Amino acid sequence: MKIKFIGIVFLMVCWLVCQPYSALSSTLNITGLVKHPLNLTLEDLKGFDSIKVQLNEIMQDGSFRGVFYYRGIPLKALLELSCIEKEETAFNKKVDLAIRIKDKNGKEVALSWGEVFYRNPGRIIVAFSAQPIMPKKTCNKCHTPEEYQPRLDQLDRKIIFPKLVINSDTFADRCLDGITSIEVVDLRPKMSSKKMDKLYSKELSITGEQINNKTISDLSAYSRTRIPVKHLGEGRGYHGMENMEGVYFKSLLNELTIKPDLSQVFLVSAPDGYRSLFSYGEIFLDPTGDRIILADKLNDKSIEPGGKFMLIPPDDLMSDRDVKAVQKIEIISLRRQPKIYVIGIGCGDTSLVTLEAISYMAKADAFVCPEDIRKRFAKYMGDKPVLLDIYKFAPPRLKKQNPEFSQIKIDELLNKERTHAVGLVKDTLKNGKTVAILDYGDPTIWSGWTWMQNFFGDEMIEIVPGLSSFNVANALIERKMGCNGSIILTTSRGIMENSTLLKPLSEKGETICIFMGLKDLDTLVPEFKKYYKEETPVYLAYKAGYAGSEHLIKTNLDELQKAVDEYHEKFLGLIYIGPCLDIKKKEFCQ
Repeated sequence: MKIKFIGIVFLMVCWLVCQPYSALSSTLNITGLVKHPLNLTLEDLKGFDSIKVQLNEIMQDGSFRGVFYYRGIPLKALLELSCIEKEETAFNKKVDLAIRIKDKNGKEVALSWGEVFYRNPGRIIVAFSAQPIMPKKTCNKCHTPEEYQPRLDQLDRKIIFPKLVINSDTFADRCLDGITSIEVVDLRPKMSSKKMDKLYSKELSITGEQINNKTISDLSAYSRTRIPVKHLGEGRGYHGMENMEGVYFKSLLNELTIKPDLSQVFLVSAPDGYRSLFSYGEIFLDPTGDRIILADKLNDKSIEPGGKFMLIPPDDLMSDRDVKAVQKIEIISLRRQPKIYVIGIGCGDTSLVTLEAISYMAKADAFVCPEDIRKRFAKYMGDKPVLLDIYKFAPPRLKKQNPEFSQIKIDELLNKERTHAVGLVKDTLKNGKTVAILDYGDPTIWSGWTWMQNFFGDEMIEIVPGLSSFNVANALIERKMGCNGSIILTTSRGIMENSTLLKPLSEKGETICIFMGLKDLDTLVPEFKKYYKEETPVYLAYKAGYAGSEHLIKTNLDELQKAVDEYHEKFLGLIYIGPCLDIKKKEFCQ
């Protein structure tokens, strides 16, 4: 896992857009299976080479949302810039990848990798401006004002950018205002792939949620069609043209009474693991979806040598999504159930956030975090709401704010605050939105969110690792911390409640790292002196991860209290103690 986020520097050109029809949206995040996650503002988008397309926004329900010229960047170009790259998998082609796109209201649309990369790029763009196409004549001779005025009003409506524009669809239901995230997804990364001497499947199955699974062994009961197909692959180039005969793929799916779902995809696979993915929209909204066929004849002969059935999207510019010997068609919805992501954002500067953390911020619909995190990571969070700050009612802060309260009263106040916080999170989840808790460092090491686990099942919580101050402090000290075999992470409370452990640790010379111990040195130092020599080396690592404030002090156990007293920071610091700290750089442990 990479630790530092490597930014993409763009050579921006100036583009003036006079746009009375738009309203600003949040940052657009491109994440998932990409080497270079992108976080793009509208100004960033305006700096790319752009194209202009016309979109007639007529929806499937018959409603009209205007006719506009949109200017934007082909989605293909943005995905190429972010560099799609699969993780380790047995199937390295990208034809089975899905692209999940979400707007600021949580609406999701699924695209297939193939419809983006194997079609002309001007079909699908991310738009940053719009210009209405106004009628040249009035409509008062054929329609009443009550009829035509609402249509004219649509030409002056507010459009939230960035906007997903798919101008090749018959209906504009997949065109989303205010998109916030584009995520590249591999739905079957662990699915096996193997070479077979004879590729063949005597039947195919169609499976999915909320449908009656179906098995097809022949196509004689269906209306048939015959189309010429050009074979042009990325690997072996042009391999001629042949006549394919079979049934329209869409007609098979219509028999299943599939519930309309723009976040739905169809994964078609063969016995050897070859597979291709198609989106609901490209089959049911794009006119080319009417021409995708499941063939059982090639040049008037049954397709026996290469498998009984073959799926062919004839309008792809490349033939790599053709699937021979179709064995399975899986109907899958990309719509995620709302969850709680606990994201470690690193221990200081934003440069220490991981790529995975950025990706998960893009997936979130709302956040829980302190104000300083909100400010530092605003670029990745956009304008999504922040529900609360759990550190505002952390027990130490409540005690400090209410010194006159008894412990019972503090506990009552703490319970009240936590109940309110849990209610906010649950209400957000009930509305179908995912909540991200942004916490410092590694969220599994003495973090402030863990009490929430008592209110939610394990299946609702997903933890995204973060870089701990321990890791950064180790880099500052530049020593092999565990030269005698172990490194012990603890707190001052952990030591005081188990101080007898210090004896065996000191005898073996293990390194101990104490979190949040600066304020408790008056009790820690006497305990250490019971078992460690006064000359035992000690390091104090202050504000590890905050580049402008990091400070490292080397001392020993005898001088430890004095060193801490003389430095101004009294909370953000780690204490290291143990003989390994005397090992010089590049020197091997004995």
